[in-house]
Amino acid sequence: ALKNAFKRKKSTIIYPFEAGVKPVQGLRGAHQFYLEKCTGCTLCARACPTLCITMVPTEKTRTKKRPAINLSECILCALCVDSCRYDALVMTDYIELSAFDSKEMIIYQEEEEG
Repeated sequence: ALKNAFKRKKSTIIYPFEAGVKPVQGLRGAHQFYLEKCTGCTLCARACPTLCITMVPTEKTRTKKRPAINLSECILCALCVDSCRYDALVMTDYIELSAFDSKEMIIYQEEEEG
């Protein structure tokens, strides 16, 4: 054990300037939302145990609503993904969920003007 203490091998990285840990297969990260598949049925918001999904107005869905997910409150349980009948929400393997401003933690697909 003492011989390992004096090795010159670097044991840390200079994050975020060097590549960090790669996510393993099956890890739940941030959500990906597809507005073109969403119907605005609010099933995802009702399934969320932390109430981090709110429905915001839009003109692109049938019910004139779409989800906005606050990742600072989300526990990444994927119940919203399981409840979505139209595959408008999926979990990605993006795990670097940090921001300087809380407004950066709210995700939804921006609507295109025109």
